[in-house]
Amino acid sequence: MKTALITGASSGIGKELAIAHAKKEGNVILVARSENKLNELKTALEEEFGIDAFVIVKNLTKENAAKELFDEIDEHKLRIDYLFNNAGIGEMTLFSEAELWRYQQMIELNISSLTEMCFYFTHYIKTNNHKGKILNVASTAAFQPIPNMAVYAATKAYVLSLSQSLSVELKKHGITVTVLCPGPTRTNFSQDSNVNESIESLPIFASAKDVAEYGYKKMLRGDEVAIPGVINQLGANSSRLIPRKVTSRIFGGIIGLGRK
Repeated sequence: MKTALITGASSGIGKELAIAHAKKEGNVILVARSENKLNELKTALEEEFGIDAFVIVKNLTKENAAKELFDEIDEHKLRIDYLFNNAGIGEMTLFSEAELWRYQQMIELNISSLTEMCFYFTHYIKTNNHKGKILNVASTAAFQPIPNMAVYAATKAYVLSLSQSLSVELKKHGITVTVLCPGPTRTNFSQDSNVNESIESLPIFASAKDVAEYGYKKMLRGDEVAIPGVINQLGANSSRLIPRKVTSRIFGGIIGLGRK
């Protein structure tokens, strides 16, 4: 039985990743800020799938939060086999119109915290001498600059680049790294990111369940990059055929239409 550590597990893709893993009879360590939601998910997973779920309430935007999380895991003598770095935030707005603290928080969670989680997990696997898997959640926004989501796209480009590098580096330590790059997905993203919520009804939006199950399957196979959906795959690869200056204007225009 494998145990998965899942950040951002209280809703959206993170919650669905927890369900996908529990279906495989795997235990889960659920991490997010919302204690009530985590406990509700813990109860549901344990009752439906007969697995063990452990809840850790943690705000990963805080300094040293990742180290505190792994210290707590060590204190409780919990085994980890998989790391799902799902926690992240975005902002759909013109660069000059958002508050600076929002960008700082985004960089801290999407980049710094994710990097620290990978670092501590890698050392955990090496210390305990067993194999492991990492699934980092990025976005199709990682493949080109996107005006109206400039900082978010830049943070996800970092996640993509880091994941692909670690995929090569960590093989010798028995760790596979997969980066999941979903396109538009029905999650709580629109509520937190200045997005017009009505656009989530458009058919281009995938369900969090479908995205999570796709990413989970690709992670088990050890694939390096997972892009769910043919349209998303075409969009992600368009930067290979079309100059980035052109793609950034196209995607920036599309994103601009979705702002509140």
